Amino acid sequence: MRLAIDLPQGSEGDGHGRMIDHLSALPMLSQEWLAAAKITDPELYAELAATIVIAPAAGPVMTRLPARVDAALAVVELSGKEIGTFRFAPAQGVDVREQIAVYDARVREDFDTGEDIVFVGDHDAGHVFVSPHGVGLLNITAQPPRIRALARDFAGFLIAQANAYDAYRRCLMGADDLAGYHAAAEACAALPAMAGVEVTVIFDAQRGG
Repeated sequence: MRLAIDLPQGSEGDGHGRMIDHLSALPMLSQEWLAAAKITDPELYAELAATIVIAPAAGPVMTRLPARVDAALAVVELSGKEIGTFRFAPAQGVDVREQIAVYDARVREDFDTGEDIVFVGDHDAGHVFVSPHGVGLLNITAQPPRIRALARDFAGFLIAQANAYDAYRRCLMGADDLAGYHAAAEACAALPAMAGVEVTVIFDAQRGG
């Protein structure tokens, strides 16, 4: 179950104070999201850290999925984790492969999709999938549901999603700095790692736009 809790805010003066440009920086950034709670409320920190704090990967994972999923999972441990509106394969399983398989099968009960698509995560706007063409979002908030391209590879999507959530926390949680949020999206899009990533789409999806 997701906890609807406003996490403590950062103190940066602009909308893109902690922009990350490589996936290996995500564990440290996720720790920063809960830094204040770790000091002021250790019990809350422990509860939230179970799903929000992301650790470096313990070793390689062999899912053999497209969009370089295994390359990303070799960098960070995503099992049971969420980044803002994205939740990685929220399903029971003995390992990541089984979690993805169970989640994919669950989504397919409601949507008839091609065999080249594998659903790997839940999103407030729908379901995130990978295919030989990259990472996409099945947006079920649209009528009829439609597919939006997100990134060429899974790592690129995760980096942009982390930056979007970080900007959302600082600009739109307890504040109304939409201009700062858009500035963060522009700064993120300018990063070398964002080639082939639909940054604007990811930032819009994070804020429910």
